[in-house]
This record gives sequence, C-alpha cells and structure tokens, in this order.
Amino acid sequence: MKLFSEEWAQEYKKALNANKNYAAAASWWVGDFMFIYEPSGNLDHEIRIFIGLYKGECTGVKVLKESDEYELLPANSEPRPLKEGEKIGVEFVFSGTYDNWLKVLSKDLDPIQGLMAGKFKLIGNMAKVMRATKAAQEMVVATTMVEGAEFL
Repeated sequence: MKLFSEEWAQEYKKALNANKNYAAAASWWVGDFMFIYEPSGNLDHEIRIFIGLYKGECTGVKVLKESDEYELLPANSEPRPLKEGEKIGVEFVFSGTYDNWLKVLSKDLDPIQGLMAGKFKLIGNMAKVMRATKAAQEMVVATTMVEGAEFL
C-alpha cells in the first residue's frame, strides 16, 4: 500500500484507535484536521487527508480527490460528519512538504517542534494545538503501527 493512500489512511485510523496512549492524551480534544502533504522529493502533487478527531477517537479519514473541497470551520465548532457530495469542514489545517512529513514519520522531527521551526504551517487555534503535544506525539506513534506502507 502506498503511503498517504486511501488504504493507508484507513489503516492509520485503525492504528490510532488502537493506541490507548492517544486515547488518554486526546480524551478532551475536539477538532478535525486536514493534513496537507506538499510536493517535494518523490511527491509531485499535493495530497490532502481529512482526519476526524473527537475525544480520543479517530472518527473518520478521507483522502481528498483533486476536485474535493474543504472549508475552515470557526474555532471550537462541533465536528461535521463526512457526507458524500458535501464540502468537508475542518477546524485545523496542518501542512508541510512531503520530505518534512517523512521526517515526522521516521521520528526525526516532532510535529510540534517542526511547527515552531517553520517547517509546517498551522491554520487554526495554535494555543489549543500546543496543549495537545502528547496527543500529537501519539498520532506519530500510530503511523509506525501501519505495516506495509511504501514510500512514494
């Protein structure tokens, strides 16, 4: 399975939901993310993945098609369920180059430290994200639980 493919995203959801440390660290968290992987290295196109997060559980994932649209929801909005044909709503957008994402996946770069160093960009409430550093680290741990992912 290719890294950041729909199949990978579904396996990531299972791994995240199996991670008891994530569930504990994110028990208070409400807010969906759009992760954007920008072209660099072996990636020649943008990949966008929706990650639904609600109180320690991954509620859904979706790799967006090029034609799919999303919108930024106001801070502290209730998450909106994924519905076919409707625009996806997210509270946060976390973006960076493919090469920097690979550094996160190999644990050479902490996502929060990468954000503070300007290697990633965040749209959304920075203070809320900064309170969730342990949850962010456990989200990275969950990526290592996805077996058989091939780099692009």
